[in-house]
Amino acid sequence: MFGKTIDYRLLRLLAHGRHPEAEELRQLERDLNIESAMARFEKWQRRLDNEIPIDPAMRYLEVGCGMGEMSLALAQLGCRHVTGIDKDPYYIEIAKGLRQEMQLQDKVTFECMNVHDMPNDKEYDIIISHETLEHVERPADCLRRIDGVLKSNKSSRVGGRIILAFGPLFHSPFGDHLNRFFRFRIPWVGILFSEEALMRLRREFWQPVADNAESFEDIREGLNKMKFSEFLRYVEEIGWITERLIVNPQLKRWPALWRLSNLLLRVPLLRDYLAVSVYAIYRLP
Repeated sequence: MFGKTIDYRLLRLLAHGRHPEAEELRQLERDLNIESAMARFEKWQRRLDNEIPIDPAMRYLEVGCGMGEMSLALAQLGCRHVTGIDKDPYYIEIAKGLRQEMQLQDKVTFECMNVHDMPNDKEYDIIISHETLEHVERPADCLRRIDGVLKSNKSSRVGGRIILAFGPLFHSPFGDHLNRFFRFRIPWVGILFSEEALMRLRREFWQPVADNAESFEDIREGLNKMKFSEFLRYVEEIGWITERLIVNPQLKRWPALWRLSNLLLRVPLLRDYLAVSVYAIYRLP
């Protein structure tokens, strides 16, 4: 906004000396169990109008499974062929530990793997991705790679589906993912202020989980800065057919605000800055 030096000095006054979520991440890991996994899955299911299919005969793939909650929830609900992949070995080990506790080793497989490195020797009926697409590098390539391992299942009403939930997108009000890094939340801080200043603050104040990142793309989980309009273009280029596309469903609890959001999202110049979270179901042509 004012240049990297002034931005740094201004934002430094507003930063916490210790990021309050550092300990909360550890608490989340300690509290991870089947109840928490099912609660997150059920929330996702509600936001997609209960259209996530549960079918024991189908092969499921979760891209960016993290600690494995969604994959394990699918297995708990009766799915017998679930694979979760994530590029972070730390998360994969947590997922495997919870899988053992739940005794779901025969239903769920976890692999440490980047989505771009998926082999071509397997196909899946349903591919899901939850809170991942805003983090993955080269999101257009990621979606094309997903398309490459998705099985066209013409004999089934629910096969050949891609089910996504992601956000906040980088250009939305709090898409920088610096939740509670500052003493009060600053909307659009990632695009209004110098990235160099923000990364410097992050290195100095985000303790004890600092990763010395010099850009949003370099942080541990990565932020690819994909715009909502770019995502829509990627899907159109691949040729997927839209079955559900719900933007900002968290606003449904406030009907007037929900209607206003849907109205403003129709304005091309505003769309990228107001699309916070995206929930979608696509199918192959």
